[in-house]
Amino acid sequence: MFQWGGFLCAELKRSVASALPWDVPWYDPSHTVFFAALYGALGVIGIGVLAALLITIKRLKSGDAHSHH
Repeated sequence: MFQWGGFLCAELKRSVASALPWDVPWYDPSHTVFFAALYGALGVIGIGVLAALLITIKRLKSGDAHSHH
């Protein structure tokens, strides 16, 4: 039973404290794959939101705000 307790404590010790990039244990392949996919998806979503915001601002400045279909 003590061996399992030591194993669990070791696993908890190296678990992720937060999702910030400097807190992730990048040496663990499972963490690397998961967080690379997470940050990649968040990056794509962020780029999409930024593009929509820039297009909206461009359309508002050009005066096409009242041209609805």
